Amino acid sequence: MKEYFIKYTIEIIVIIFSISVSIWLNDISIENQNERERIKILSSLQMEINEIKFYCNEKKQTWENDTRLLNEFLIHSNGTFNIDNILKITTSKNRIETFMVLYRVFDPPLNRYHAIINSGDLKFVKSEKVKETLSRLHNTSLSHLETAVEHEKQLKQSFVPFITENHPRLILARNNNQISVNQYSDILNDAVNNDDRLKAKFVMLKRYLEFKTSILKVYMINLEDLEYEVNLALNN
Repeated sequence: MKEYFIKYTIEIIVIIFSISVSIWLNDISIENQNERERIKILSSLQMEINEIKFYCNEKKQTWENDTRLLNEFLIHSNGTFNIDNILKITTSKNRIETFMVLYRVFDPPLNRYHAIINSGDLKFVKSEKVKETLSRLHNTSLSHLETAVEHEKQLKQSFVPFITENHPRLILARNNNQISVNQYSDILNDAVNNDDRLKAKFVMLKRYLEFKTSILKVYMINLEDLEYEVNLALNN
């Protein structure tokens, strides 16, 4: 009986040990898989951050050029006009018309972020700082930018009927290949100089553009914060 007791006791111990080792190995396997997923997601976010940075830099340059063009027509609306300052920014009549009547969307590349959120894979990211900064960037800051763009859109929608009715010469000059960008700029400058209503619209547009650009700068600061946190999480 003693021999049987010892034999069965050993077998039970071996079984328990085998089960424990199996569970331990399975836990390690799951942990390794989770770690691979964590690195994969953080690396994906890292790539998207670079894409968003490129997009934001382009937008910032475009919006600042819109403001520079606008300033030229406001600053020189007293009749003194330097076409060289315009030509340093653009040589296209279409480009000048664009800052008046077309609003510029803000639609950064967020496919990776949306895929991670929709799949629930963000759970693999352990850093609460990364999650917090992601939310601040893609929810709060993006929402503020979208609101600023919408306000600009509403203002610019009023430009087309106003210019068509009160300054048809501008519309016709834009499509006339015989009229150069220099002449077109002079026509627009004269219109701003002689119509306080148009000048007032330009002043309001300038405020909207400057506000939108300031919000973009905040968005880019949050993007830098996210980049820092993602890099820190990857290094850890």
